[in-house]
Amino acid sequence: MSKPHVAVALACFAALAPLTSARSEVFKDKTITMIVNYGAGGNVDTEARIFQRHLSKHLGGKPTIIVQNIIGAAGLNAINQLGLQVGIKEPSLTVGFMTFNAIAPVIDDPALRVKVDVFKVVAGVGSWYAAYARKDILPAPGRPQDIAKAKGVYAAGYARSSNHDIRLRLMFELMGTDYKVVTGFQSVGAINKAIAQGEINFMLSTLPGYETQAVPQLIDTGIAIPMWQLGGAGDDGKPLGSPDLVKRGIKFFEEVYQDAHGKAPSGPKYKALQMSNDTSAKLARMVMMPPGASNEALAEMRKGFMSLLKDAEFVAEYKKIIKSDPVLFDGPQSERTLSKAINNVDPAVKAVLKEAAGVK
Repeated sequence: MSKPHVAVALACFAALAPLTSARSEVFKDKTITMIVNYGAGGNVDTEARIFQRHLSKHLGGKPTIIVQNIIGAAGLNAINQLGLQVGIKEPSLTVGFMTFNAIAPVIDDPALRVKVDVFKVVAGVGSWYAAYARKDILPAPGRPQDIAKAKGVYAAGYARSSNHDIRLRLMFELMGTDYKVVTGFQSVGAINKAIAQGEINFMLSTLPGYETQAVPQLIDTGIAIPMWQLGGAGDDGKPLGSPDLVKRGIKFFEEVYQDAHGKAPSGPKYKALQMSNDTSAKLARMVMMPPGASNEALAEMRKGFMSLLKDAEFVAEYKKIIKSDPVLFDGPQSERTLSKAINNVDPAVKAVLKEAAGVK
C-alpha cells in the first residue's frame, strides 16, 4: 500500500479505536444481507465475499452475513433498489457492497433513480485498475503504446453511461485509437471468455478481476498482454496506483500516452479522465446502507468495516486474492470524496462526460 493510503487507513482506525470496547448488540442473532450489484464470480463479487467471510466477528452480536447478487443496468439496478428500499424488509440488516458510478449523478444519468445523498455511507474501498488487450490487435512491435496505431479495437463495456465505458472512450480518443465499445456485458467472466474467443480484444478491470481471471486465463496463457494501469491522483499531482503492477513493469496510462505521442496528455478529455480515475480509485466500491437503516446499525457497521484493517487473517486473504493491501476509507471521508466529485464540476469536463455517456 502506498504511504498516503497507509496513513489514511491508520488514521481512520485510530479515530474509531476508542469506541470498540462497547459494542452494540443491534445485530445479535440476526442475518445481514450484503447486496452486490454485479454477478457471482465477478470483480466486485470476489471482493465482497472476502469481506463477508471476516466481517461478522467485527460486529457486535456476530451476525450471519449472506450475499445477494442483483445485476443489471451496469450496477444501477441494485443501487436503485437499495436507495428506494425495494424488496428490503429490514433496512438496518441490509448493506450494499457496490461498484458505484460517481459519474452518474454528474451527468444526470436517467438510469440512476435515486439521489446519492439518501444513502448512509459505511465505508469506501479503494482499488486500482488494469487494462489488457489481445496481442494480435497491436501492430509491430507489439508494445502498449502501439495501441495508438491499432485498427479494429473492440473494447468490452457494461453500459454506455457507466464509468467503465466512459473511461474506455476517453482513453481511446486521447490515444487516437480506431475503436468501438461493445457494451451490455453482465460480468467480467463473460468478457474474458469473449476475449479468449477473439470476439472482444480490450478490457479494463479492477485488480480482483485482473488478478483472479485475466492473469491466469489470458495473460499467462499468452493470449493477451497488460497495457497500462489507472489510479487516483496523489497529493503531488502524480498518478497514484498499484506498486505491485509497477514492479511488473505495467506503466500508468499517462506514461504509455507519453511513449506514443511524445508529450503528456492534456485538455478537457484528459481532465474528465483524471476525475473519473480518481473517484474510481478512491471509491472503487461504496459500502452503503439504505436510508431507513438506524443510526445505531450504521455506527456499528462502520466500526466493523474499519476494524478489518487490524484483522491479520482478513488482510492476508485479501492480499492473496487481490494482490494488494486493502485500502479502506471511513464513512465521513467517503462522503466528502463523493461530494467533491459530483459537485462544482468544470462545465467543460461535464460536457465531455455527458458526450461520452451519450446523455443529453
